[in-house]
Amino acid sequence: MSTAPSDRELWEAFVQAERELHRRQAAFFQDVQDRLEILRAALTEGGWEQATALSFLGTFSGDGQELLPQLVALSMSDALALAARRAIGRIPRDRLEPLLAPLIMDELDSADCDDFRRLAELLAHIGAWRLLEQLVHRARANGDPDFREVAEDFTDEYGPMWLPRPRGMSRNP
Repeated sequence: MSTAPSDRELWEAFVQAERELHRRQAAFFQDVQDRLEILRAALTEGGWEQATALSFLGTFSGDGQELLPQLVALSMSDALALAARRAIGRIPRDRLEPLLAPLIMDELDSADCDDFRRLAELLAHIGAWRLLEQLVHRARANGDPDFREVAEDFTDEYGPMWLPRPRGMSRNP
């Protein structure tokens, strides 16, 4: 009859697994021949492949830019939104916004109100205030009250980031 591992043994095994994970992440990052293709394929696989790719991209920012269309699509998913937003947020801002703007505007052309909300959440998460302002204006112009609710919610919460403010006032909400 074997005894169950102690709390300390369980913790030490967890620490060892985390150390091994980081070692393997570094090896993959440094030694893989076609990292971008592996990640692109993993993002379409689903399950553990997809979750692992998003986790990797949320840690290492070098490949997110090339995978931005896939990451934006995944940021609209219930289960993967936060991981996709983190991966997008790792892309340097000076490169991200010019690439992101056309993707967001294209999505808005066929988006329903839930998609508008998800895209607004993404833009708020990464601090893309000008794009969020454009999304809010489009939502406000829609005749559907659900779209206008998205506009109101994000204006109430983040409007101070783009709305004119009195002289000398900070933009911190």
